[in-house]
Amino acid sequence: MRRTRHDAGGRHGLGETDRDDVPWGRPAVDGIPIPPFAEAAAHRTYLRSLQTFVLLLDAGDPSAATIALAAALEAEVPRAATEAPRLSSLALGVSMSIFFPAPWTPEALALALDGSGYGTPIRSRGGWSWGGDPDYTATRGRPGWRIERQERGSRTYATLPDDGDLVLLWMDMFRGRFPYPIAHTPAGSVPPPEALAAAARATLAAHSVNVVMPYLQTWRSERDRARDGGPGDTGPLR
Repeated sequence: MRRTRHDAGGRHGLGETDRDDVPWGRPAVDGIPIPPFAEAAAHRTYLRSLQTFVLLLDAGDPSAATIALAAALEAEVPRAATEAPRLSSLALGVSMSIFFPAPWTPEALALALDGSGYGTPIRSRGGWSWGGDPDYTATRGRPGWRIERQERGSRTYATLPDDGDLVLLWMDMFRGRFPYPIAHTPAGSVPPPEALAAAARATLAAHSVNVVMPYLQTWRSERDRARDGGPGDTGPLR
């Protein structure tokens, strides 16, 4: 059995916990409900907060793609009090892809991931297990979580300081990193980028007219104030 020199602790013991493209340690935002939702109003609050976060991540006009994503999430907003308490696969996937800062617990995220694919986290003795070649376990440490990665007889270890970083680790491991066409072999049945480029230019030209509308100007001002730490006063209509 091989052990790394980081066996005693520290986030840098594993490649999965040593990534700089994960916002380790970032605080969660209180007041955002997490699933399973007790009522439709809580579900709506989650999705509205997710839409707002999506728009905050776009420092531009915002782009047509960002608005399209926010519109797709709009279709997920429950309209009736009796609608299901779970997030849709779209809303969950977006949440993980952008490390949405709802106050997720490991229990809540594991439940949301249940049934969404192979190797999602399950309860195990003393903590959690997930994956499959490699296999991972998380056991309670003092403080935080001790992460073990086992692959073909080799074991490596790292320590995460709290529940929040375990949630971020799972978000990173289960998010969709490479949606089509990124890192995909081109599908013969799908038009290549060159065939779609002229239509894309036309959409961008039309969008450049839309972005001067007052409601988007108002949003950009509100967004920039929020990103710069200024007061977040808004009018009755963005």
